[in-house]
Amino acid sequence: MPFDEAHKGDPFHGDFPDPYGGEPPGPLAMAVQQEVDELLRLRFTPLARHQYLQQLKDRRVLSLGQRPGTPRDGVITPFDFLPATVGFDTLLVPGELLITRQSYDSGQGPAGLAEFGLAADEVSCPVLRDRVLRLVPTGPMGPQQLADAARALRGWGLDVSLCSITTLAGVVKPPPRKTSSGTSSGTSSGTAVQAAVEARTVPFAGGGPGRRAKVAVIDTGIAAEIRPDRWLAEVPRNGNIDPLDIFPLPHGDGVLDFAAGHGTFVAGLVQQVAPGADIAVYRAVDSDGIGSEVTVACAMIQAVIEDGAQIVNLSLGCQTQDNVPPVAIQAALEHIGEWASGNDRDVLIVAAAGNSGDTTPSWPAAFAPGGSPRVVSVAGLTPDLQPAPWSSRGYWVTCSTIGQGLRSTYVEGQDPPPPDGSGQVFGPDSWVLWSGTSFAAPQITGALARRYQDEEIPLPAALDGLLAAGLPVAGFGRAMKILPGI
Repeated sequence: MPFDEAHKGDPFHGDFPDPYGGEPPGPLAMAVQQEVDELLRLRFTPLARHQYLQQLKDRRVLSLGQRPGTPRDGVITPFDFLPATVGFDTLLVPGELLITRQSYDSGQGPAGLAEFGLAADEVSCPVLRDRVLRLVPTGPMGPQQLADAARALRGWGLDVSLCSITTLAGVVKPPPRKTSSGTSSGTSSGTAVQAAVEARTVPFAGGGPGRRAKVAVIDTGIAAEIRPDRWLAEVPRNGNIDPLDIFPLPHGDGVLDFAAGHGTFVAGLVQQVAPGADIAVYRAVDSDGIGSEVTVACAMIQAVIEDGAQIVNLSLGCQTQDNVPPVAIQAALEHIGEWASGNDRDVLIVAAAGNSGDTTPSWPAAFAPGGSPRVVSVAGLTPDLQPAPWSSRGYWVTCSTIGQGLRSTYVEGQDPPPPDGSGQVFGPDSWVLWSGTSFAAPQITGALARRYQDEEIPLPAALDGLLAAGLPVAGFGRAMKILPGI
């Protein structure tokens, strides 16, 4: 559909009406406001952040006296962090740095590494081994010592960084909320809210246009069970299953992990906006919201080069020491860009800007200003299209859309009891509300897929047209409304 000045900031005018019909704020709206207030408050409460991070670390310990669990399935990753007083802490994989192969081969690499007690080793991802190496300490080295070594080696001109932990656009994310008080199962199909959602989306369920955009969602994976309402039924599982309850290791505790269902929720948002899209979900972050940048980078390459994805959704990110680009993710982008150019393919990477409430770059979103493939960085707005105080922002943000109180598909299970969760129980057809730039990004992903399909235009043209339909907002790129929030 062509965009016009009359619908500036609302490119899909009329397609996604507000199911609440402009009703006065109620308990749900109050709960969502508490959720986003908590997102903003976290940057000023280091004690709460550090207690939560320590809890996440402890959940990876197999038993008393043992070291943190190894990444036995390629996803579960031990981590540590460099504490911050204001803002958010730098999360890292303990006991390793990353260096580009080109930098290592420059001649300064081996000599400099030996001086710092570091030895080169291969990364776990085979397709990155000709571009990236691990640097492993030959003796004990804590997080601050690793950070100091990385900074010193960069001072020598070596392309070295900590191995970053990518989290789901803010590792401390309040839990989702039911879309109504509903039944004890959490299913809200009998409520006015769910009826409005279904009325809007059922006409899309019969399939999409002849040409389908291939979308990759790199996240926690997807729920194994097919929902009775058939939402996301066509998404292949292929081993990319969100285990939902694996922590504390080794068997879980009978309640949903802290980021369980994130990938299912994100995929549901893409399907709401672009019901004809061919969606695949990849598990690269565990169900507590923690993942290594190497695992994410490897999944990016698999999704695009091996599986043919055209749009990659990354509702995750990391802040880094000295705002240095993460080596593995940068290498993945370079590999994808070279492959796309050599094969005349268009690829877009859509990344959440983060929930830090400041201008600190969050990667991979901060790659947005240039390069190939194009990275589209997405910040969050309030439901009235104002800049969300909790959202990251800056010159590197491409666009923004509503990130507060979004409704989407969720998983079956029980949320942890307070203070870690709400204690709510969710049934097999659950729809919930959740907030964060994690949920702004998949709307842009869906919008790009929809334009590509419906208008049969190339992806770069779909992006340029979408941005032209947005309203310029300083630090938030082009602002636009797609799905409603609360």
